[in-house]
Amino acid sequence: MTELVLAQGYTLTHLTLTVFLGWAITSLFYWRTFTSLTRKRFITILFLRLLAIAVVIMLLFRPMLQYTHEQTQKKSIVFAVDTSSSMGISDSAGPANVPTSDGEEQTPARMEIRLNQVKEKITNWSEKLKKDFLLHLIDFSDKAVNLQDVALVAGLNANGTSTSLSSAITAIPAVMDGKKKVPTKEIEAVFLFSDGQHNTVRKPEEDAKVAGVPIYAIGVGTGLKSNSSFRDVQVSDIRIPERITLKNRTRITAGIDAVGLEGRTVKVILEEDTSMATEPQRKQEREREPPTASADARRKIGEQNLLLDALDGAQDVMFEFKPEKVGRTLYIVRVEPLGDEAIKENNERQTAAMVVEPGIRVFYIEGTQRAEYGAITERFLSKDPDLEFCAMVRNRSNMFERRTNIEDLQLKGLPSDQETIDSFDVFLIGDIHSSFFKPEIQEMIVKRVNAGAGLAMLGGYNSLAPGAYANTPIGKILPVMLGNPPDIPEAGQFSEQFMPKLTPDGVRSSIFANIGDFFPSTLGNAKKEGLMPLAGCTRVLAPAAGATVLATCPNVMVPSAGGGDIEMPVLAYRPVGEGKAAVFTGDTTRRWQQVAKALNQDSPFMQFWGQFIRFLASREGAVLKEAGVSAAVNKAYFEPQETIMVTATVKNAEGEGTEKAAVQGIAIRPDGDEDKIKLEPVAGTPGRYIGNYEPSAIGQHEIKVSAKVDALSLDAPEKIIIDVGRPNMEFDRLDLNEDLMTKIADVSGGRYAHITTADFIIDQLNREVMKRQVVVQVPLAPPFYFWLIFVVLLTCEWVLRRKYRLR
Repeated sequence: MTELVLAQGYTLTHLTLTVFLGWAITSLFYWRTFTSLTRKRFITILFLRLLAIAVVIMLLFRPMLQYTHEQTQKKSIVFAVDTSSSMGISDSAGPANVPTSDGEEQTPARMEIRLNQVKEKITNWSEKLKKDFLLHLIDFSDKAVNLQDVALVAGLNANGTSTSLSSAITAIPAVMDGKKKVPTKEIEAVFLFSDGQHNTVRKPEEDAKVAGVPIYAIGVGTGLKSNSSFRDVQVSDIRIPERITLKNRTRITAGIDAVGLEGRTVKVILEEDTSMATEPQRKQEREREPPTASADARRKIGEQNLLLDALDGAQDVMFEFKPEKVGRTLYIVRVEPLGDEAIKENNERQTAAMVVEPGIRVFYIEGTQRAEYGAITERFLSKDPDLEFCAMVRNRSNMFERRTNIEDLQLKGLPSDQETIDSFDVFLIGDIHSSFFKPEIQEMIVKRVNAGAGLAMLGGYNSLAPGAYANTPIGKILPVMLGNPPDIPEAGQFSEQFMPKLTPDGVRSSIFANIGDFFPSTLGNAKKEGLMPLAGCTRVLAPAAGATVLATCPNVMVPSAGGGDIEMPVLAYRPVGEGKAAVFTGDTTRRWQQVAKALNQDSPFMQFWGQFIRFLASREGAVLKEAGVSAAVNKAYFEPQETIMVTATVKNAEGEGTEKAAVQGIAIRPDGDEDKIKLEPVAGTPGRYIGNYEPSAIGQHEIKVSAKVDALSLDAPEKIIIDVGRPNMEFDRLDLNEDLMTKIADVSGGRYAHITTADFIIDQLNREVMKRQVVVQVPLAPPFYFWLIFVVLLTCEWVLRRKYRLR
């Protein structure tokens, strides 16, 4: 059936009405304007103008003749071929090229290599199918490539570093036929040739379920372990925490699996490699060779002998060690090969872990909602992105309110078990009475301090001596003598303003690094003016034995152990086992921050507390008031197609965490190309940014992070190297995985068959060609020619008007 159609839904009525109105208005205008012309001349000029108007209307409405006809087309067949390294295995004994008993190397033809079986099968099937189907070829290992021409199957090689069945399945809709995408409804079947050794994180059965085409899974290979002549030992597993703490005892468990070697003894060795990727390694990766640890950089950290048993499953070998260097570390477990092993590539397995400095966790508690609590929590703890904290304050209902930036912290009240207490590195005890801490809880805190934590008690009306801490477990480790309230005049408080005076030890202390000029010292007055004095302090009797006094209150004198009087300590500490206990009796440092900020003056508040906390945690170091960015990843090793979480910490020019930065990461792939990673701020944690990245290649990646803060462009100094996949992962499991291949076939509506018995499938295919109605539209007003006609008509009219001397 043929019909006339117009553009944009217009009808023939619209076209007729437009032509009629255009011609009528033009005729009326010309009749009134050119009355002086003869009848013949008038009709000629009017006819040319009406034709021009008709041409323009045709260009606007774009009329077309439309008709339909039936078209036939062959359906498509897709061959997806696994070219990972495990497809280079011979199911008679081992890899493609191993020496025979006479010392010669066996050729692929003699070895029944899995990929060769696939090539032969596709070549035979293609001859039978090419008459009735369009044939397509997908080459896949870690990712899929559409090769289009089935004849290219002969040139395929089994050298892929991993197997992603998902990549093959998701590539099916994009199979190309020339420049045209083939819809899944035009695909009769997909033949997936593989040994089923999928070793990426995606689940191929879920991808097959939504593929929309029947997948015929063709299994290649056999169960090597069932072969009585097969001899092999492999490192099947390494279990290690993804992030491990520097100089903490760490356990690595390796799984050793053996076949046909029961009763033999093997040597299992653990090595570490702390070196970063080198240029030769990068060159290896660009050539698609698996990254390997440099033998020169390896250090043996453990060795054990293992007697192999005959039981199914791996035997566990455990190693314990203490990492000595911060950063990405490669751990390698290897078994010295035996002479009669079939496959030696799987005797070694490696994984990377991130060795990190233990983080600083602060537990801060106050008995009242005083100004110092707000200043420390709001203006310091929540602004220092390098700290994790839990701050608790007692409200008027005698309940404790909590504020924290520690994810998944379940603490709802005071910590009451050793495990929770041991999770903190610094304890800040504010204006809270000792009765809130049961003796057994105090003992646990003291135990943690002896093990390396830091504790500081702050001045207040209910701390130190007024809080009855004398003779308590906590009070006994403090660096000052407290006494009992009757021994302390004026209820234990000194209520006059004063500036802390630094002692010689205080001047040298890391607590006052870069901020010592704000304070007077034994050497003289403060070099920087404008810092508000403290409003007072809590009285103490004297320094305790072994204490180091860092700052004093020059207005109050106390007796010294050597006789005479000395200025009362305001800031002091002393060693307690592996940790430190300190007091800061001043009231209140909030004045240093609030007043200075209101007057737009420099303040030591942030640096004082930051350096004090790091001192207590034995991480002495200056806290600089400058912008900066640092970056990290959640671990050092990732399975193929696993998502990588990149985190960044960004500080503004005041050294505070800021959520107003633009943060971006770059991932440098093994081939040298780059991918961008966008990092977004984390709500409620100023200065912390997170971004996710899914690598598209196997091998080592380098990640760089940069940030723009105000007008400053900053680069993170960290060199972050991560491993995606590992060498020889294709040799972890060599047996045909029929269970997975069957699942893929079942959920997609296909069928599973072994390659040796699969010929019946092609005989059951529907060979009928597709018939479909094709709509054909023939334009009646080609734009180029109609515009040309329009110009010719107007030109002719213009010439006649000049000839007739018309305007």
